[in-house]
Amino acid sequence: MRILISGASGLVGKALIPVLEQAGHQISVLSTRSNTTAFASHITVFHWNPERGIMDNDALSNVDAIISLAGAKIAQRWTSKTKKSILDSRVLGTRLIVNALKTNKNHYVKHFISASAIGIYPSSFTKIYTETDTYISNSFPAEVVRSWEAEVDKANVVVAHVSKIRVGLVLAREGGALLPLAIPTSFGLGAWFGNGAQWQSWIHIQDLVRLFAFSIEHPDVYNGVSPNPVSQKALVKAIAKSYGVTQWLPGIPEFVIKTAMGEMGEVLIDSINASCANAENQGFEFEYPLIEDALHDLLPLRRKK
Repeated sequence: MRILISGASGLVGKALIPVLEQAGHQISVLSTRSNTTAFASHITVFHWNPERGIMDNDALSNVDAIISLAGAKIAQRWTSKTKKSILDSRVLGTRLIVNALKTNKNHYVKHFISASAIGIYPSSFTKIYTETDTYISNSFPAEVVRSWEAEVDKANVVVAHVSKIRVGLVLAREGGALLPLAIPTSFGLGAWFGNGAQWQSWIHIQDLVRLFAFSIEHPDVYNGVSPNPVSQKALVKAIAKSYGVTQWLPGIPEFVIKTAMGEMGEVLIDSINASCANAENQGFEFEYPLIEDALHDLLPLRRKK
């Protein structure tokens, strides 16, 4: 298939492209950069600027599917400016693509696949969330996801299939949630947030990109998480064990986190246990179903494969 990707220079996009190419797909990308050397020479790069509503008219030419990954990082202090950037980067980018599909009546796109986030679900220590749950948190991340998915759903009128992958805590060497946890822990300075009892619905980066690839032939809404979530405390202890160091520090008190991180600190305390049963029931198999499997592959961070 010919697949157009937005957000291709991000953590997920960089890992996804080789997986798709290995499966025989032809890739093109949307990029805000004028310098296209970030991508291999055989990948066609089309310019776009969601904030200004600009998108190369040729980007949809002969495209069979679109994978939308663009979005400003959410792991930063939430000022009014950064909140706007986080929301706009997802909503405006999605809206621009959907409007381009509506305008171009001759496109061949059959499937629109978008990243999303499990942050839409309310924090709970007891609830296990599935994709059909209608519970929505009143947090800022949930507001972002709700607005984001509303734009994604508008693609239903212009393509045959729409898929959403609600991504959990991504574990990877190159970025995501693992680095800020693993680096201090490797020096014996690892600590969990709050009491550490909050659920962490995590996923290995390779399983996540394989799930995006899987969704091409199996359109649906998926929680992009592993089958075995762990508590925050268990995650830190597992990282310490991988490094062979003693984990001795107590948890970082909530008031310290909220003072240091502001409103964004709530994300570190929230407990979300999301189920991946829908993906498994449709035949998806995880390469890294257990946290020990994932950490064995990823740690130490400086190890070369």
